[in-house]
Amino acid sequence: MDAQEIEKAVEQRRVWLDKQLAAAAAALDVSVVGEPVNTFDMRSAGAVARSEGEDVWLRVVVEDADYEPVCRWDGNVTANSILGVAKPTVLRWHDWQNNNEYLSGRRLRGEAMTLAPGTTVAPGGVLRDDPHLPDIWWEELRRSLTALAAHPMDWHNELDAVASTIRSVEHHFGITLPENVFADVSWTTAHADLHWANLRQPQMCILDWESWRPMFAGYDLATLYCNSLLDPHTAQRIRNMPELQTLSGNLALLAAICRYLWIVGEGSEWDLLEPQLRMEAEPILSSMSARTE
Repeated sequence: MDAQEIEKAVEQRRVWLDKQLAAAAAALDVSVVGEPVNTFDMRSAGAVARSEGEDVWLRVVVEDADYEPVCRWDGNVTANSILGVAKPTVLRWHDWQNNNEYLSGRRLRGEAMTLAPGTTVAPGGVLRDDPHLPDIWWEELRRSLTALAAHPMDWHNELDAVASTIRSVEHHFGITLPENVFADVSWTTAHADLHWANLRQPQMCILDWESWRPMFAGYDLATLYCNSLLDPHTAQRIRNMPELQTLSGNLALLAAICRYLWIVGEGSEWDLLEPQLRMEAEPILSSMSARTE
């Protein structure tokens, strides 16, 4: 597919998503008042909408087997059960099946949720400059992640992170980690997709709860750290946090590094991180090797 064909396909998808957003608005009895925003993968679209005199966020997502089970269909809705975390609440939702020729048979979901305050810290996910977030912002992030970590969860949602990390390390670094390296790892409930496009300022709020699941303790700070490596000041602040000073924190960071290395080369902002990611992995892998000797 050449560039012109890709551009045509993207535009077709955008127009189709706009129509699905309108269908979701009708089903959920809201009126779209903002410009639609599409995710980079064109899997979902959202816009500010009006519901009973208040602004809400309207989102529509199309089912895509390539994203499951990492992105759970009901992740945003089931996250309503999480208490003590600064996050949107899904107010109501509606599922339907697409019967048009384009993407025929795909399931869709519309969600109307409370509108997160402020603006996104870094729309592309990767932080390039110091956002000068105040201490109160960081304190709220820590409170929210602590509350999330303590939230009880169905452990069937764990995606075999140990085996996945072992495979990833072997693929990206040519090193085989024995499974017993993970014997003493601590587990907590994690957002599991914490980058700067999923965080708001000036009032801290965490967006996008499709992927929340059990993970190595410290994983959320580990993913945020990886996405901060182009801004040394913010990166160091996160790296110094106690959650990343433990064995579990090191394994969480290794898992996060491998996660982003898998998508390096796909033309996103994460391509910029490859040298830093590999550099960060070196001392962790050295310490893991020393533990197995």
